[in-house]
Amino acid sequence: MSNTKSSREVILTDVHTALAAYAASPLQPIPTSARFEPRKAANLDEEMEMMLLEVKRLGGRGLKVHGRDEFAVALDDLVKTERIRTAAFSDHPLYRPYGIASLLKGSGVQVLSPDGDGRRLADCDLGITAADAALPETGTVLLRTTQGQPDALSLLPRVHLALVAPEAFRADIHHAFAMAKKDRHFVLVSGSSRTADIEKVLTLGVHGPKSFHVWICD
Repeated sequence: MSNTKSSREVILTDVHTALAAYAASPLQPIPTSARFEPRKAANLDEEMEMMLLEVKRLGGRGLKVHGRDEFAVALDDLVKTERIRTAAFSDHPLYRPYGIASLLKGSGVQVLSPDGDGRRLADCDLGITAADAALPETGTVLLRTTQGQPDALSLLPRVHLALVAPEAFRADIHHAFAMAKKDRHFVLVSGSSRTADIEKVLTLGVHGPKSFHVWICD
């Protein structure tokens, strides 16, 4: 029987030897050059303006909304601009003062259950979510699925509207992770997905919503 090892066996032996040596070595401290301090927040107005600017840079649309009347006008404009015929949203305390269901029905929009058939949500025009955290430096919203808000609301409908309350702002992603660290999983959204692989033409909404809106609701 030949004692000559195949190329595959040689490679696997080298890998096992390297891993064993790595496991036996003590963990090295993180070098000073790799450490950085979490970002410190500016005042709330500046944080809001930064959030709206970053959302715009990502190809989304940001808006400040004050009170139910402004919300109603903004929602009616969104329905007309994006040609919304169906919408879905979960039961969240942030929605209740605005009467979203009544506003949508008044605009001729059919309201679907977010817990229904995923195929129906995939054909849905608008998914509305409430952000659990907002990161102004990158225009990102964090959505916790443990709060009764299914992932599908931000992933399947053609248009995604994320509502952000002022208290949801976080200075840095470390603070957002600390808030959601006990969750099984959560979603980070920074605008619509994009690619320029096809003839170097930028295409938005390759995976998921084609349009992303963020409203800061006061």
